[in-house]
Parts: sequence; C-alpha cells; structure tokens
Amino acid sequence: MNNKFLTRMAGAAFTFAALTSATSCSLFQQNNTPHFSGEGKCPVCGTIVSKHPVAQQSSVDKSFLQEILNKDYSIKEYTFEEPKRMEWKDDTITETQDNLVPYFVSTKVRGEKSILPVKATIKNTENDVFLYFTEDAQGQPMNLRLRIQYYADDPLNYNSMVFTIDGFDYKFVPTNIQRGKGEGIMIWEQSDDELKTGDKDLVYALSHCQYWAQLKLHGEDGMNHVKLLNKDQLEAMKRTVQLYLLRGGSFK
Repeated sequence: MNNKFLTRMAGAAFTFAALTSATSCSLFQQNNTPHFSGEGKCPVCGTIVSKHPVAQQSSVDKSFLQEILNKDYSIKEYTFEEPKRMEWKDDTITETQDNLVPYFVSTKVRGEKSILPVKATIKNTENDVFLYFTEDAQGQPMNLRLRIQYYADDPLNYNSMVFTIDGFDYKFVPTNIQRGKGEGIMIWEQSDDELKTGDKDLVYALSHCQYWAQLKLHGEDGMNHVKLLNKDQLEAMKRTVQLYLLRGGSFK
C-alpha cells in the first residue's frame, strides 16, 4: 500500500514539476546551493529540473470567458407606460368596403334605411347592444347610432349607463328611451341614440377594445344591470365604425 502511495506521489510530483518547470532542485545545501544544478531528475530529491520551461496549455474555452468579460453588467433603468384612457384618433383604416359589406344587412329602423350587423336584431324581446348607421336615399351615411335592448321580468327603468372598456369608464346618457310590456310578466326597455362629437371617445374605445368591456345600466332605486360584451359584439362594433367612416360618415 505504501509503495503504491509513494509511486502516485512521485508521479504527481513529476507532473507538477514538469508543469511548473523548475530550474533547480528543491533541496539545498548549507550554503543555499542546490544539490543538483544540471538538467533532468535530481538524484537527491527527485525534482525534475529543466532549463527550457514549457508554456502551460489551458483547455478553458477562452472565447466563452471573453464573452462573459465583455457583457454589460451595469444596472439599467426601465420605464413602463401606464395604460391610458382611449381618446379619438383619426386612424388609417386598412380594411376595404368589399371585405366589410358581407358582415352587414340593410333594413328599416324607425322608417329609415339602416345598416346593421348581421347578428343584430331589432326586437323588443331580445337583449342586445350594438352600433349601426342610417343612410339617405343616395346611400350616403347619415348618423352613427347606439342601440340598447333590455328584456327581463324585472323593470329597470334605466336612464344612464357606463361602459367600462379596458379598465376605463365612458359615460353615456340616452335621450330616446322607450318601455313596454312583453309576454306574461316580462317587460322591455330600449334606447336608440345618435352618437355625436362628444361621444367620439366612447366610439373609439368600443372599436379598439383590446381586452374586455362591459355595460352597466343605471336604473331607479340604485338598481343596476351589468352586461359583459362578448367578442362578436366588439368585432361588430369595430366593423360598423370602419364601414361608416369608409363610406364618408362623420360626427356632428
């Protein structure tokens, strides 16, 4: 066991000596001169003496080390822009009328020619929220309108509303509200109003909603009715505004 250990130690010493390229042996005489000053293995201490040191070779990937050293470790400051309430912008419309027309139908609403989304319905017995616009006899857009239809067994008597769009509120006060009785205990309430210049931010937000939107109808005695607008309704509103503007519609 001791012989093996000594052999290993000798090998390690030899390797170490070779790598460090000793120029003299490690044992010195009393006058501080080495026992062996030649080249080769010292017969006293076994040190490998070399007069021609060999440069050590490294197996480390120097390009990787250089990449690490060249990295920028300075602290950077990032600024995050807070969400903002949407306001009207005259955006460029990339859609064409030919692509939008299949999503609409032409019908009569209150005796006027109107362009409605295909899934919208003018019925007292349907709950719905949508935008549409009217046209004159020559097919020119007249006004953009917001229609609300409420149908339930509990009267709401709403007189104002708030759209919450991507976290921001947009108030709207209808001026043309009608109410009536449906089948059995059911009642209906609806409003159909022209959207004007003061409503442009609401129109822009509805047509540019990115995440979610809801409508809250404010009724009597503090009663409210909340309706979440689905993806189809929001897409229909966006298309309606686009087609209205492409055909030359504007706000008064």
